[in-house]
Order: sequence, then structure tokens, then C-alpha cells
Amino acid sequence: MTNSPKDRKALATASRMKDLEHKIHDLEVDLGSAVEIAYLRGATEWVRINYPSQYERLHVQFDSCAA
Repeated sequence: MTNSPKDRKALATASRMKDLEHKIHDLEVDLGSAVEIAYLRGATEWVRINYPSQYERLHVQFDSCAA
């Protein structure tokens, strides 16, 4: 592999993309945690409306155990 400016730019772009992918993943994890906390603190209707797939998971995980 040559050390041309084009190659360096491609490597920098790939590195930046990887950093952004990690940041998106981290934000998704943080959002999931925040939604779970909201659900557990009683905002079940808000979670059901705004995050229906997470609502289903949380409902099965927490409310089914209480039944």
C-alpha cells in the first residue's frame, strides 16, 4: 500500500466512520437505558407510544413476571 495523500485520506475517512459507528451504538445503548428507566418509573404509556418495540420487550420482561 502506498502512502499517497489519497490513501491517507481514505484511511482517515474509514477511521472517522468507525468512530461514528461506535458513537451511534453508544447513543442507542444510552437511549435504551433511558427508555427502560422511564418504563420502570411509570411512563409506560409514553414508552408504548414512542418506542413500541421496546415497550413489548419491557412488558414481557417486567410485567409478565408480576402476573
